[in-house]
Amino acid sequence: MKDIGIKEIKTNIPNDAFVSHIEGIIGNVKNVIFEGSFSNMHVYELEKGMIALFDFTDKTGTIPALMFGSRNKNFKDFLESIIMTHTYKVQGNVRLVEEADEQLPFSKNLLNKNILAITAIDDLADTKLFGVDIVKLYNYDVSKAYNFVKDNTDYLNDISIDEVKDIEFSATSDIIILLNNGDVILNGELKVNNIKLLVFLSGLSIFGISNENQIIPIIGSNYSYSFINNNNYKYKKILINPLVIIALTNENNIRLYGTVCDGAIDSNRLIDVEDIGYIDENDDIVVIKDSKPYSLFYENDYSNDVPEVMIEGTLNDVNIVE
Repeated sequence: MKDIGIKEIKTNIPNDAFVSHIEGIIGNVKNVIFEGSFSNMHVYELEKGMIALFDFTDKTGTIPALMFGSRNKNFKDFLESIIMTHTYKVQGNVRLVEEADEQLPFSKNLLNKNILAITAIDDLADTKLFGVDIVKLYNYDVSKAYNFVKDNTDYLNDISIDEVKDIEFSATSDIIILLNNGDVILNGELKVNNIKLLVFLSGLSIFGISNENQIIPIIGSNYSYSFINNNNYKYKKILINPLVIIALTNENNIRLYGTVCDGAIDSNRLIDVEDIGYIDENDDIVVIKDSKPYSLFYENDYSNDVPEVMIEGTLNDVNIVE
C-alpha cells in the first residue's frame, strides 16, 4: 500500500456514470463506481496525512474502503460529515492487498483481500437547505448561521444575534437555535429550556447539555438516546469530542454514546471511576482510577509515563463539562 499516496477526496462523479457491483469485481480494477453505505469507521493519523478505513456495502457485498487526506481541519470535518445511514456514490481503485505495510497497523488484517481506495464521493441524499449544502452549514459560525437563518426563515424574528449562543443544522434540514437564556428553538418552536450547550456528533445526533448536566436528545429518538439520557440523569461530569460523549455518573460509572474509532472497551474501565480527562499530547480520553490515568479505549499505556491530564475546561475540539 506504499504506492497509494495521500490525496484529497474529490466530490464530482458524473450522474450517468456506470455503477459496478462489489461482488462482480475480479482482480485490480481502476476507476470503479459503487453505490452503497459506510460503516465501522476507523481513523489513523500519519506524519504527512490521514487515513480513514471503512466498510462499504452495496446490495451485493461489502469491501474495505480507504480514504486519504491531508492532516488538517478540512479533512477531519469532511470525515465527520459522513453519515452512516446515507447512500453514497463512490469512485476509486480496487486492488488486492498482497503484503502488509508496517507503517499501517491495520494492513495485516487486509491481507489477501480486495480494498477500495476512494478518490471521489457523492452523498445521494437531499442535503441542501435553502440552496446550501448541509455539510457546508455544519461549519458556519454563529454569526454566519444567524444571517442564513434570518434571511430564509422567521425563526429569529425579534431575536437579536446578541441573544443567540449557538446554531446547529441537522442532516434532515432541522434548524436548532440555542439562546443565551437556555431556550432551544427547533424549527421555530420551543423544544426545551435550561440548556447550556449544544453537542453536535453528526447530522443525525444532536444533544443539549442542561445546566444540571442532563444529556437531552434534540434531534432523533431511539433506544441508544434513551440510554445516554438515562431518565434525565444529572451526571457528575461530561466529556465531549466530535465523535463521542463520555458521561461520569454520581455512582462513579461511565456511560458513553458515539463512534469508537479503532479502540477497545474494557468493562473494568467503565466502573469505579474517580474522574475522566483528556491528554492532548496523545488526543486520548482517559479515566482516573486509584489516582492513575488509563486510556479508556486502550490507545496508550500510561504505566510508566504519565503526560499532563486535562480534567476541566475546553481544548481544541474537546469540552469537559462539570
